[in-house]
Amino acid sequence: MSDNSTDFYHQKTDAELLFFVEHPDYYQPSLVESARRELRRRGVAPSAPVAHPDPALLASSMEAPSSGFRTGPLTLLLAGLLLLSVGVYYYLNQRSEAARELLRERAATTRKTPPRLIEVATAVIPNYDGAVVRSVEQQFQRVPAREQAAAKKADMPLHQYRELAKRFWTAETQTEYVLDQARQNKLTTALPGHVETAATAWGQWNKALNYSYKFSPVMANHLDLMTRVANEQQAALNDLLIVANNPQAYETDKTRKRATDVGDMLSGLLPKSPVTGRPYTVVVRRVRL
Repeated sequence: MSDNSTDFYHQKTDAELLFFVEHPDYYQPSLVESARRELRRRGVAPSAPVAHPDPALLASSMEAPSSGFRTGPLTLLLAGLLLLSVGVYYYLNQRSEAARELLRERAATTRKTPPRLIEVATAVIPNYDGAVVRSVEQQFQRVPAREQAAAKKADMPLHQYRELAKRFWTAETQTEYVLDQARQNKLTTALPGHVETAATAWGQWNKALNYSYKFSPVMANHLDLMTRVANEQQAALNDLLIVANNPQAYETDKTRKRATDVGDMLSGLLPKSPVTGRPYTVVVRRVRL
């Protein structure tokens, strides 16, 4: 050791030398050892060496930011408030969930009020498919056996006759239903739709009249009657549509006379209506000689 370094330690107080010895991690080992020798020379026994800090803890403390929180009353208070907040939130959430579950159980056990059924007008006319089939067969039975046999041999006239009769009675049954409702003063909001439905059915009949047919006398007479009835009934539907859109009484002298004429013509096809079951009235006309 040089004289200069010896003088350096000689000039230090015991407390300063003890600081070197008690904190060996702060200085070079040679400095610490020189301070220890100087203390022995002075007869001063250093206190128990300070324990070296755990390297892992030292590294952790070195990595922590200088502005970080220190463990203290404030930190403990904040931690306590945080835990209290979490506990209160959990408690309130559990109560809310329990309340929702109770409401669900009550809703499941409460009898629901049955829906109120409201009657609304409909534009659907009753189905008369079965009545149409029967009407076609009854009308065909009025054709003499000799004409039936001839029509069966020709095949085509028989098919045409049945198809015409089917289209006629499809439209006629719907029209009779609609007109009968009007005569009973059942002029509901569904009436315009009923009129349109019946008119559409007559449209199928009108298309069939675009062709010419070669029928035997009775079958030709039936075609004539069906054509005349179709014209009158379509006119009746037109008048009824006016009534439906401008509420007023339907029955007039005009409508009654038309109904009488139509019934008279229909009696040449069938004895009674397939809709109402009432007989078609034959009009007896007296002729003066």
